[in-house]
Amino acid sequence: MPFEKSLKTTLLVLLAASLGACLPWPRERSAYADLCQSDYQFKVPGADGQKTIMLETYLYDHAAQYSDRPFEQGVSKTFPGETYSRRYFYVQLIAYNKGRQRPARSSSGEPAVPILYDSRQAYITLDDGSQVKALPEVYLGDDETYDYPMFYERTARPSPYDINSDEVHRRIPRITNNSHYGSVYIIFPTEKFNANSKWTIHLGSMDVGGHKVDIPPMKTCYQPVKKWIGIEPLMRP
Repeated sequence: MPFEKSLKTTLLVLLAASLGACLPWPRERSAYADLCQSDYQFKVPGADGQKTIMLETYLYDHAAQYSDRPFEQGVSKTFPGETYSRRYFYVQLIAYNKGRQRPARSSSGEPAVPILYDSRQAYITLDDGSQVKALPEVYLGDDETYDYPMFYERTARPSPYDINSDEVHRRIPRITNNSHYGSVYIIFPTEKFNANSKWTIHLGSMDVGGHKVDIPPMKTCYQPVKKWIGIEPLMRP
């Protein structure tokens, strides 16, 4: 019938147009430096038995990365008397006792174990052997969209600070490295970080219920350029 023939012709034209729009396209994500190790566990004695302390460390909001978007840190601040913002380097910390109650969801679980951290002990050893000390405050993160430090006086907390507090774990953004627990950030006043940086980050130790817990020095590792062929607009790796 003429109608069926016309419909088939229209569908074939639409299919050809759709396939023609999906063209192979070379894609590339630039190289970057990241922590060689992000997850740590520590056993700590307690009055009611041994506790497992979990520590997660990140340099980026990995959940927010996609396609060929470069891995970048974006914390900057303009200080009084200065015209331009200075970019700073940060490390995200997520610390909690295993099975801890999640205050953001009013869930049941283990009571919180205070984990005191003092950012004044933290420093970085750069490639040339020089050192950069952390700012003396601990900073809270964004509680709306991304795992990102809020670099303001209202979100700064003096050291030492309980990084396992309800205040921290109620602040969970929508796009996050950990959807159960919140973050704090240690900020270092340096703009030198790049893909080739071979840094060692010394965070020092945590005080967990009166027990000193040493955090191993963290090294950065080079992540090479990633290249692929994407089918636009259908494909994102």
